[in-house]
Amino acid sequence: MKAKQLLIICGTSGAALCGCNTAPDGVAHFTDGDKDLTVLIGDDFYQHTNGGWKKQHPLPADKSRLGTFDLLHDETQDRLKNIVEEVIKQNNANGTPAQKIADLYLCGMDTTQRNADGTKALQPYFDMIDAANTDEEFAKLIAELNKMGSYPFFALYPDADAENSDMNIASLWQSGLGLPDRDYYFNEDDEYNKKIIDGYIKMITTYATMLELDNSNERMQAVYDLEKKMAEQMNTRAENRDPQGTFNKTNLDGLKQKVAGFDWDTFFAAVGLEAKDINISQPKYFSQMGSIIASTDKNVLKDYLKTVVIRNNASYLSTEYGLVAFEYYGKILSGTEEQRPLWKRVMGGVEGALGEQLGQLYVEKYFPPQAKQRMEELIENLRIAFGQRIENLTWMGDTTKLKAKEKLSAITVKVGYPDKWIDYSSLNIDRSLGYMGNLINSNKFDHARDIAKINKPVDKSQWYMTPQTVNAYYSPATNEIVFPAGILQPPFFYANGDDAVNYGAIGVVIGHEMTHGFDDQGCQYDKDGNLKNWWTDQDAERFKAVTQKLADRYSSFIAVGDLHANGELTLGENIADLGGLNIAYQAFRNATNGVEPEPIDDQTADQRFCYAYSRIWASNIRDEALYQQVKTDPHSPAHLRVNVPLPLVDYFYEAFGIDENSKMFVPKDERIVIW
Repeated sequence: MKAKQLLIICGTSGAALCGCNTAPDGVAHFTDGDKDLTVLIGDDFYQHTNGGWKKQHPLPADKSRLGTFDLLHDETQDRLKNIVEEVIKQNNANGTPAQKIADLYLCGMDTTQRNADGTKALQPYFDMIDAANTDEEFAKLIAELNKMGSYPFFALYPDADAENSDMNIASLWQSGLGLPDRDYYFNEDDEYNKKIIDGYIKMITTYATMLELDNSNERMQAVYDLEKKMAEQMNTRAENRDPQGTFNKTNLDGLKQKVAGFDWDTFFAAVGLEAKDINISQPKYFSQMGSIIASTDKNVLKDYLKTVVIRNNASYLSTEYGLVAFEYYGKILSGTEEQRPLWKRVMGGVEGALGEQLGQLYVEKYFPPQAKQRMEELIENLRIAFGQRIENLTWMGDTTKLKAKEKLSAITVKVGYPDKWIDYSSLNIDRSLGYMGNLINSNKFDHARDIAKINKPVDKSQWYMTPQTVNAYYSPATNEIVFPAGILQPPFFYANGDDAVNYGAIGVVIGHEMTHGFDDQGCQYDKDGNLKNWWTDQDAERFKAVTQKLADRYSSFIAVGDLHANGELTLGENIADLGGLNIAYQAFRNATNGVEPEPIDDQTADQRFCYAYSRIWASNIRDEALYQQVKTDPHSPAHLRVNVPLPLVDYFYEAFGIDENSKMFVPKDERIVIW
């Protein structure tokens, strides 16, 4: 299900241990062993900085990507495993947080019972699918599937009203495809893409055979054809980045007129919602959805709904179902050679169900209060620096500058963990229900919480990441930046590290998230999170022109094979990276107060700033995973996040003496300045 729109630093929530050497004094050391000295700094800074690191961190068989984010995620998983194992040893009373964590984890680890259960927990839904024949029954069925965590055709979720960000309204979002993105359905001539399509059809056909469906080959081809018909009407990912295009508020009568052929009254009654204001996020798709459903043979609809249920949940069922899922999603899509250890897969399920419950235990044990205080100081320093940069912009007029600084001042900051934790007391976790049964209960619990938020004021204390997550985000609707405890560790944050490294790493992350409030999406929201223009026409045109230059620049680079980066899809993240580099450096120089810091390891402060930034993106990635990232992820590949924005900032040239003979050189008058 699509949750609140979040603009994040990394496309995956994973991360892991330190990406550079850290001495007992807590200082980061960028050694020659981590570099590739055969590559000149000015020719490929990413490879020069990280080449040795990449050799020292070959891809394990169970990973499609291994980078600093992933390593830190692995360390966090080890910590969570220790927490869970300690909880299991306790005498936990029924209904307590400890009982729920322990029992859900033990259910997941009990492969004997999972194999015996098979699809037992899903059988009631298969029975409902078989029994559905009328429009009313199908509408009620889709509501029940939404509740249990599957989203055929569309998803319903709460989101802030873009015209009144203090209130939640119901939002509808296109959903229900099995391939990673709608574009995959229309590139059948490409050999690699055809392999992805064929692999998908093979997977769902295998599931159909396991469910003992007759003529599974023909039936699953019909399911694929239905999905392709849906995909033809869906927005592209780039189109979904347009806040104006994805905000189309109406009421129930308007929804019935715009999306005919679907029994909305029955659907909303079944999910327990009095539908008032409703946002239709993709009008083109929803205007055709009813006719697609109505024109599709009922038996094909039933096969499609079973396919959605089984592919969404296969990894939580028996070993056999999990292996089929891995063969496609792991091997074909991501190039991974082996499954992750069982405990890591189960931990993902526990985090998905009881994330904040685990997070509360995590921060008590692993997040020192002084880290939060230091982080809050850094954030305020970045805010001051951002304000200075806004004031000095040459392309923006005074009227818009004033509004921009008002929005900057209004940004809310959250660090570490929520002030108010989710109450899981009504969530029933029972060993007798099995792993899948308990996860369905969890999904129903989450769905009920979401429905309860609609037509109510936005809870601005809510977090959309758990404290242990190695990531950060900006929310346009609440104009807030959020930094979970998980990312506040090396190589991002050093409690006792020098300023050059902290500003070059976590400082750029802070600046990145702040800039999201002013990227091509965030800039359309005012200081209160409302979709409202605060720009003069002239400044808006200048902004559009300069950001288009950045989009074009990224699109000119090869990402993998002969596939170019998608500068339009990644524009918001690229604006944020460039803004983060400029704002963090300004804050760093403010902090030095004109006094040049002493070199460390014969590296100047500016050099260490650049090394720190490059190191947080150190990674190895399989070609299959990189191909999927370029197609679906609004974040640029790691090497481009270093080699494209750094040559656009003057201090990079001064730090390393880079001249026009270097491959990365960009003439000064062509260096793009946005924020």
